[in-house]
Amino acid sequence: MQERILQCAQQEIETRGIRFTMADLARRAGISTKTLYASFPSKEELITRLIADSIEELKASEDRILHDPHLDLPEKMRELLALVPSGFARTDLRVWYELKRYYPAQWKMVEEVFQEEWEHVRVLLEQGVEAGVFRPVQLPILILMYTGALEQLIDQQLSGWHQMTIGEALDAMIDILLGGVLAAPATRGETGK
Repeated sequence: MQERILQCAQQEIETRGIRFTMADLARRAGISTKTLYASFPSKEELITRLIADSIEELKASEDRILHDPHLDLPEKMRELLALVPSGFARTDLRVWYELKRYYPAQWKMVEEVFQEEWEHVRVLLEQGVEAGVFRPVQLPILILMYTGALEQLIDQQLSGWHQMTIGEALDAMIDILLGGVLAAPATRGETGK
């Protein structure tokens, strides 16, 4: 029963955002609110469970990426930076804003897992610098750029940005972080401008 409720809750989040009601969820699951509250005594507990389950999946994905012999260092870096709790990967930025604003304890869980990820990024960066794949950069600056940009995307509820999924936003950020804004030398012209 709990798994069915969690699946329906994920669907509610994808359609309505975090601000769905438990009555909405009960209707979607085809159960009474009494049955729903018997499984999850509060919406906060339900969201905590969704996030905890997603974080477990994220950690398994992280391990898969780090140990995948078919991925080179840039691919591992890209995939690692793009990881978000899987249950929330297809959600738009509005959901992340709502989670941060209305569920601070659950948001803290997400922030903590992102902080843990940076150790893996550091190791990959060091390996890449040693192999000549990455140039040396200041990791604290990279972290500030990434987290600052992500927070701005989540906090700014500006025209149309909220319709972008977190995955799309991260892909755009990572393209800029890893590739920069300069065109490849051959496409900039002979003068190097």
